[in-house]
Amino acid sequence: MKRRGLAVLLALTAALFTAPGAAEMLDISALGDVEEAQQLDEPAQSWTYPIPYELLMTSNYIQLVNRDNLLGEDDVPDDLVKDLDCRKISYDPIRLREVAASALKTLFDAAQEDGIYLYAHSGYRSYQTQNTMYYNRLKSHNGVDDGVVQYPGASEHQTGLAIDVINKAGIGKKFTSAFAKTKEGVWLAEHCWDYGFIIRYQEDKEDITQITAEAWHLRYVGVQVAQYMRDHNLCLEEFTAEWKEAVAAWSGAQ
Repeated sequence: MKRRGLAVLLALTAALFTAPGAAEMLDISALGDVEEAQQLDEPAQSWTYPIPYELLMTSNYIQLVNRDNLLGEDDVPDDLVKDLDCRKISYDPIRLREVAASALKTLFDAAQEDGIYLYAHSGYRSYQTQNTMYYNRLKSHNGVDDGVVQYPGASEHQTGLAIDVINKAGIGKKFTSAFAKTKEGVWLAEHCWDYGFIIRYQEDKEDITQITAEAWHLRYVGVQVAQYMRDHNLCLEEFTAEWKEAVAAWSGAQ
């Protein structure tokens, strides 16, 4: 369309200077219409970011939750399952959102095929439960926040998309960094991404997440996003900043 508009413009210009009396007959305002048509026909900048725009705009699986992005007291997922259908540390119910619960079951089954036996430890936590845990931690540490228990509203467990996963040897014991070196921890770090989960708090990202590395803490974001984050070594804070910058740049170019 741009070439066609240019051809029309050239033809009109030629007519102006070659045809007798054409200058008086020619409506110069038509040239402006041609130029405007060229601008309207100019194609908008296409979306080139690797993650689909529609996914970024509609998925709540990628929601960033931390101390700068708090959940409210009334933020409760409406699709929590009553209990997980996979191996757990006890018979007590563990809840997750449906999509995360299904993905976790698939992940556990795949791990078992490789001789890896994983156990779900803790899933969804309400704001009120997190609030109690946080202030109990403060009380036991002379009011000092040591970063072990998340501030109320800053816990990913409240999203229903986060799950702590351990091995049999870790049942009933405190979580430690040693889990990352176990065969179960190594398997998770290598394979969780292919089932839509990320290792949310990684050792090389502590300065960004402000959370000590937790090899057991998985967060569901969806397979496409998880694999992208793995391939580009991004934590959720970095990914969120990156895609929002891409959206802003694209929107400004339209």
